[in-house]
Amino acid sequence: MFNNLNFVSRSRIKRVILAAICISLASQVSISTYTLGFTLTLSVFLLPVFLYFNADLNPLVIALGVALSSPLFRGLLLFISHDASNINILQFIMTDMAFYLMYGFLYYVLYWRKSQRNNSIFFLTILLCDYCSNLLEVSLLIHFSNYTYRLFQILFITALIRSLCSCLIIFLYRYFTLLVRDENHEQRYLYFIWVASSVKSEVYFMKKSINDIENVMKNAYQLNQALSQTSLDPKYQTTALNIARDVHEIKKDYQNVISGLGDYFSERNNQPMQLADILRVTTSYIRQSLKKKSHQIVIEVYNQIDLLVVNHYYVVSILSNLIFNSIDALQHQSHGLIKITVSDQGRNIEIDISDNGQGMDAQTLALIFEPGFTTKYNQNTGNVYRGIGLSHVKVLVEEIFAGSINVQSQVNQGTTFKVFLNKGRLINEVDK
Repeated sequence: MFNNLNFVSRSRIKRVILAAICISLASQVSISTYTLGFTLTLSVFLLPVFLYFNADLNPLVIALGVALSSPLFRGLLLFISHDASNINILQFIMTDMAFYLMYGFLYYVLYWRKSQRNNSIFFLTILLCDYCSNLLEVSLLIHFSNYTYRLFQILFITALIRSLCSCLIIFLYRYFTLLVRDENHEQRYLYFIWVASSVKSEVYFMKKSINDIENVMKNAYQLNQALSQTSLDPKYQTTALNIARDVHEIKKDYQNVISGLGDYFSERNNQPMQLADILRVTTSYIRQSLKKKSHQIVIEVYNQIDLLVVNHYYVVSILSNLIFNSIDALQHQSHGLIKITVSDQGRNIEIDISDNGQGMDAQTLALIFEPGFTTKYNQNTGNVYRGIGLSHVKVLVEEIFAGSINVQSQVNQGTTFKVFLNKGRLINEVDK
């Protein structure tokens, strides 16, 4: 606990020291004006920036650090260069200190300790801090006498310009960081949609597998009953019963997983998406994947339909698997092209995904929609690259969207998948 507190304390001290050093260096860019010792410096552009981005630090501490470093630094340079007498140097140091201490005090009272803060109040605060602090500094130099109207004009115009410039720096930096943050959020959103689509599709097929599991359990139990009527060793009957029980436990585990994931990713917990957004999300994620792998593949999208899709996770899953199937066919192409075309076909929409890849022969075409068929395996290890597969894509198209899918391909010419989805199934929630 105490180590953490010391770390925070050291971190804050470092930030105060950094502010003091930067502002001290910036104070060397200055213009002398009105009276001896009164200079307009670049340092006052930076002070509001440090105050704004270190809102957790007490401005009085920052002002004190700057008040000690910047004037002393200026005084040391004046002393070395012999540009002023020792008395004048001491006077300049004291008036500079007064400027920064006044600035920090006003900022603390007018802005930092207030519960309500916004950009407008911040601008007005630093404008007033700059003006009043400069007025105090010049007043000390002229011994609170010989004021002129021109003096107040110079001080206000100076404070206005410096405050505007400081705010411009602050708000431009904030805008840039927000852009970066939005981009990061979008990347996470794309990844979430991608993962959710995969999970949603897997849950759907897990539900379908429940029937197969029940059949295995039923057959094992019936085998147990049949063995009880024979003179065979009772251990066979016990084995059949154990199989039925084990399969029942597997079924329960499946149902628990399906219940948890199915409820979270159900349509009632997710907002519908425009078809154009589905295409953008899918292709954006895939383009990023291609960029990381340095594949020279261009993905073109031509969409003629504006449709609000309820079961968008399944559409993302269908599109992504077909597009990645095309990418696999383009691995040995120097300039690969994938073209996605969406068109209106009355009651259905047609999605064509074509590539200029290696194509497929007639034997492969006859098998690609068969369960378990794949051409994606590592010849060295024998490991199969797994997705939901084209057979499952076909099931989603037919069962979820009452549609159809077919493929046209020629060796070394390319492949085109044609997917037809029923509009009614796309726009209406269908529990599956």
